[in-house]
Amino acid sequence: MSATPSITMQPVNSSQFAAYGHSPELNLLAIQFHPKKTGVVDTYHYQNVDAAMFAEFQAAESAGSFFIQRIKKFPDLFPFVKLDAAALAAPVAAAPTHRPYRDQLAASLSGREYPFGLTKDEQGQAKAAGLLVIFGASDDLMEFRGATNSEFDCYGGGTALIDAKGVLPERENIEEDAELKDYFAREPATRKVEAMWAAEPGYSWTYHTDVPHATFEIIEDGTPYCRGIVIDVADLAPVAP
Repeated sequence: MSATPSITMQPVNSSQFAAYGHSPELNLLAIQFHPKKTGVVDTYHYQNVDAAMFAEFQAAESAGSFFIQRIKKFPDLFPFVKLDAAALAAPVAAAPTHRPYRDQLAASLSGREYPFGLTKDEQGQAKAAGLLVIFGASDDLMEFRGATNSEFDCYGGGTALIDAKGVLPERENIEEDAELKDYFAREPATRKVEAMWAAEPGYSWTYHTDVPHATFEIIEDGTPYCRGIVIDVADLAPVAP
């Protein structure tokens, strides 16, 4: 590879490595190991890790064990290259507050087939834990399950505003004065979740937000369909009663 691809890295709680990332268009798995005693941080790119294998990696009970047993042990199948620190686009951001159940739920959902949905038990557990699962359906919907149960129209992509109470209605659809007052009271502290249609090769839906989150992969006919996210409402602004 002539140029070092930029891959977004996700911090992880693992004894084997500090962060990982994936480029579905290049079938590249990026692994950043823990700092050495000298402070040096090594990052490697492993080739031939497609979306299906990456989904298995994310869903594994131990990502570190999966990486060692299924990828690192087979350098002929998954050739790797050590990156020059100077070639890296940006360092990994500091790890956010660890949310073990958020990450566990995302891992358990990863690799499922479209059409996708939570079971009744998963819905109840996510709601009790204050977790919000966000994923796409059809070509025009952003679905929210868990802490709130709703959907947001986003044909071709769109941006939803969320807080700990749930998803704000679209401003142009509000007609009642009481609802409008509630909208303007909540809107300044909301966070944005952008649904992006066909923004990444192979994916129908991906999402962008600055809210800490875990990701999971939804597969359709063996190929990526949606990279969903799981958010802990503790990371959203509280709503005054």
